[in-house]
Amino acid sequence: MPYNAAGVVASVSHHYNHKPTKRIGSPHERVRIKPFGQQQIVSNDQSRRRDAERDSAPAHFSVLGKRRLEELDESRESTAGSNSSSNPAAKRHCRISLSSPTNQLCTDCSKICWDGIEKLIKEKLRFTWKGRPVADVGWRYRKLSPDNTCALCRQLYAPWIEKFLENRRWIERKVINDMGDRIHVFPNLRYVHHISDFQAGRNVLREHEAPYHIAVVPIAPRWREGLLEHIAARGLVVVLPDGRSESKILQPQQVSPKYDARLVLSWLRTCRHHRSRCNPKPPEVKGMRVIDCKSEHLAIVDYQPCDEYVALSYVWGQSGGTGPTEDSAPRGTMKLPRNIPLTIRDAIEVTKALRYRYLWVDKYCIDQNNENEQREQFSRMGDIYAGSQVAIFALGDDSNAGLPGVSSTPRVGQQECRSGRYRFISTMPDPHEFIKRSKWSTRAWTYQEGLFSTRRLFFTNHQVYFECNAMNCAESFKSNLGIIHTNNGQRFRAYHRAGQFVCGNSNQYSHLDVRRNKANHRKVDMIRRCQHQISQYTKRELTNKDDVLHAFAAIARFYAKTTAMIASLAGIPIPFPIANLPTSNKQEGLDHLSYALAWSHQVDNFDDKFPRQFCETQPEASEPDRLQQLPWTPDRNPKPQRRPGFPSWSWAGWFGQIRSRNDLPYCWTSLLSSVRIGFGNSGHMRDYEWLQGFERYKQYFIRELLTAESLHFDAYVLSPEKLISRRHLGEDVCLSMGPTSLEELQMKLMRGEYQCVVLGTYGEPRRDVYRAIQAADRKTANAKKRRIDMFERREPDAIVCLLVRTNPVEGFSYRRGLLKVPYYHRVGGENALQGWDTGPMRSFILR
Repeated sequence: MPYNAAGVVASVSHHYNHKPTKRIGSPHERVRIKPFGQQQIVSNDQSRRRDAERDSAPAHFSVLGKRRLEELDESRESTAGSNSSSNPAAKRHCRISLSSPTNQLCTDCSKICWDGIEKLIKEKLRFTWKGRPVADVGWRYRKLSPDNTCALCRQLYAPWIEKFLENRRWIERKVINDMGDRIHVFPNLRYVHHISDFQAGRNVLREHEAPYHIAVVPIAPRWREGLLEHIAARGLVVVLPDGRSESKILQPQQVSPKYDARLVLSWLRTCRHHRSRCNPKPPEVKGMRVIDCKSEHLAIVDYQPCDEYVALSYVWGQSGGTGPTEDSAPRGTMKLPRNIPLTIRDAIEVTKALRYRYLWVDKYCIDQNNENEQREQFSRMGDIYAGSQVAIFALGDDSNAGLPGVSSTPRVGQQECRSGRYRFISTMPDPHEFIKRSKWSTRAWTYQEGLFSTRRLFFTNHQVYFECNAMNCAESFKSNLGIIHTNNGQRFRAYHRAGQFVCGNSNQYSHLDVRRNKANHRKVDMIRRCQHQISQYTKRELTNKDDVLHAFAAIARFYAKTTAMIASLAGIPIPFPIANLPTSNKQEGLDHLSYALAWSHQVDNFDDKFPRQFCETQPEASEPDRLQQLPWTPDRNPKPQRRPGFPSWSWAGWFGQIRSRNDLPYCWTSLLSSVRIGFGNSGHMRDYEWLQGFERYKQYFIRELLTAESLHFDAYVLSPEKLISRRHLGEDVCLSMGPTSLEELQMKLMRGEYQCVVLGTYGEPRRDVYRAIQAADRKTANAKKRRIDMFERREPDAIVCLLVRTNPVEGFSYRRGLLKVPYYHRVGGENALQGWDTGPMRSFILR
């Protein structure tokens, strides 16, 4: 296709879902927008015919109304050309098959003059986040026929645009004309998911001559967020001209149908230079066993500290063998059953290909009939995965899904095609997005497995993805690991995106590093991290509801061993006194207990169309209190419901996600007194002060804390009459059973069904605590602002209460929700309650 007079590639008009280009002008003549001021006069008769054609188009194409001035400015920079409707060849329908591997291009895609892209790239003009328009393409890339064989259409397929425009109708509350779509070019992999889209990251890509990519975008403003989501779900379409030298930092590459163990071995060799950040330590787990993958019958043998092993994380599902073969031979010579699931078989092959001998699989290496062994190894699961040389993550729906690209489980083919001297290659979906939406990410047991592994090898349906605590690599990109690493070679540079399980762009806030710093601001970081991980954990599912704290035990043990000494009391994280004042440990310990009890559920994004449902018995069994859960995804947040057998004051006693918190532990003042903890296993009581009397927590003590059953304390109760008289009461209430009407809540308060038990007040921290925190901060004296001051308070000053329901027969109280009553005068502690007429303290037994 020739260039127009301005030297810009001409746009292509398509027969498929064709609509005329928008015209503007006086009532006497309409003008078709051409680039660089070129205009084509259109008569009124032609205008009427085209208006009638537009009105007869399907309704779902007419989404938006008037065009803005900024869109007119964009169109003047766009490409235009002759109308191809007169060309019979241009009327060929562009059909698509998302599974048909072919390099053939349809007529419409072939007619685009791709040479114009390189001229746009070479022009010394500033590229914004919008890139530069290449060609108008109408509406054909939004909905394509299922029997199309055009390889480029498969890559440029953009169904997100329809949804984006529909959402804009409601946001802007006005009608905007749908002008169709354009192909835009973006230099230097602008939207690659590996590199942060900040100036430093863009400079690195530009300096090392990263290639450019294209995408279909609407002729409308503010589409960037929609494009980013689309690229994460489908990948980039990178253009590689013949003769162009490879980028020195990131270069897309072809992914083979089978995974390449040599590539993974090269990643592992680089990771070994990260020393203490990634190199594992042998776990000290009593009775640990591993599978000998090089033995004749796949024997299950006792683990020795010198043995290097690989761990497997996968979804059990309902299929596969039930355990090791029952054999009269000694324990050290047990072996796997003959019919093991496909995922296990593939993991054995990967283990041998990576030059390791031993593999750890929980189903076969832990005696499923030995409760003592299960209890011991469940609590040390973090050590087992952290001690593996590499952990293999299978993202399939069950144990027979296999590892894609290893044996019989195929991979989804990479889309690639050529037009003249240009090669178009897809980078495939972002591995982070694929992991997030996998079945593996919905299971509670797998969360700690990904969290504590130091080297993680994910087998997605498209490619292999590797990450450790210092770097991450995808098979679809050839990366120069030397350039991306810091000068000392211990981690990737800050502009490179962190891994799925490593927090922070620079990887410096990994949960494996913060325990080395005893400064108070690092302790607050650990508390934040622990709360975030609990929020993520409570989104996930369990086949057996009784495993909720077993699958959390490794996380509880880890944070109890950190310098923050976070005690998990039936799961709720209670940090050791941050200021650690010798005269106020008792009060500060109660402050942190009140803070820990003030958790709430994530109730603002319930999916009412897809509630999680339960039945008391399973269809095949009549065992009581057995809950049947419906399948769901991490993006759906089901309404919380009670989990029988666990205390209501802990998140473990509920199904449902926990809300992220903005309040700070050192800004709390507790109003509880005479606190004692009751334990279910032993049946004995302990004063809460006993919890603060340890220099460090031992393993047996950490396990005992998880069995806490009841809290005994004295507390004030707010007057329901004064509480109801307050305005906007409903905004301050967070019920664990989901939202309810204000009238119903008021009735329950007045009848005495619910009581507002005061936990404490949230406001300015006590002066002695704040001064101690500042004094312990390890920032230099010339620092402009201390780190602890950067944790700004976002929550208003408030009296914080638990909504409880008391059973008059049993005398026990049960948590039903959280209530925050804001006050706007600078007082703290008991002074905030003077106007409430609370009366004396009352005794409660919270279960």
